[in-house]
Parts: sequence; structure tokens; C-alpha cells
Amino acid sequence: MAEAVDRYARLDVLANVAGVARAEHMLQVSEVDYRRMMAINTDACFFLSQAAIPHLLEADGNIVNVASNAGLMGQAYTVAYCMSKGALVQMTRSLAWEFVKTPLRVNAIAPGGVETPLVSGYQMPPDVDFELMMRYTTPRPMAQAEDVAALLCFVASDEARNINGAVLSTDSGVTAG
Repeated sequence: MAEAVDRYARLDVLANVAGVARAEHMLQVSEVDYRRMMAINTDACFFLSQAAIPHLLEADGNIVNVASNAGLMGQAYTVAYCMSKGALVQMTRSLAWEFVKTPLRVNAIAPGGVETPLVSGYQMPPDVDFELMMRYTTPRPMAQAEDVAALLCFVASDEARNINGAVLSTDSGVTAG
């Protein structure tokens, strides 16, 4: 964080975007895989936010966390992933409230399926029960990375100056029903 501020003189936005996902039966999740998922999807966002907030307060900046629709609803075969993204949703809301008396804004966006390398290499357990997965699928096409980036840029912009503590879904309606 210090290097970024030294180089650019200020920090206006922290976008916590990195994430990993795995699908497997909960009873088969290894401790190593669980810890890796939580480290990337949750811990990194917490510690990056902690390091960025003093700089963001100076710049009236904001944080945009990329959560997931999986953080808003339970999904079979992705217990650890849902936990990690649910934690990010709660971190967003809690930080927004903790800093509500300052100009800092903290929001999250919650994508559904997005056509990225993460999704193209996604493996489901061989004995998956597709009936359990039907409630979090949609007949609409998956989003493109550009769709999510556009929403992130809007939420981080001055045009969204009144949005704080929000979790905005961009999931083709999956969490609507």
C-alpha cells in the first residue's frame, strides 16, 4: 500500500477482486484447500482494507469488494466458497457502518457466473446432484468480465457517492427468486 501511495501520491479506490473457487463435497475439503480459499477470498481483503483505509480516508476514497451471489445464498458443493464470500459481504456491511461518519464508502458487488478462466476450468464432483444446483442457475447467459468491471467502476465513481454499505448483485437474476 505504501508503495502505491508513494508512486501515485494518493489512494482513491481499493478493489478487492482476487478470488479462488472450488467445488467439492464438504466432507472432502482438505484443511489446506480450506485455508487457501479463506486466505485469498477473505483474509487478503481484510488485511488489504486495513492497510488501505488510512490512505482512503485522506482521499475520501472507497473500497469495492467483489463478493459473489454465493455469499448471499447457500449452494451445494461450495460450502467453503460460500462461507468466504459471505464473510466478505459481512465485512463490507460492517466496515461501511464503522466508517459511516467519514467520507469513506465501502460496497460490494456480487456476481453470478462470469465467463473467466476461473469458470472455464471449474470442476464439479463427478457424482454431483444437478437437481441441487438448479436453484442457482439461470437461462440467461453468463456475464462477461467487462460487465462486472463496469459495475465496479460505477460503484467506485463519484456518481455512486450515495451508495454505501450496499451489496449489488449482478447475477442475471439468480438471487431474485
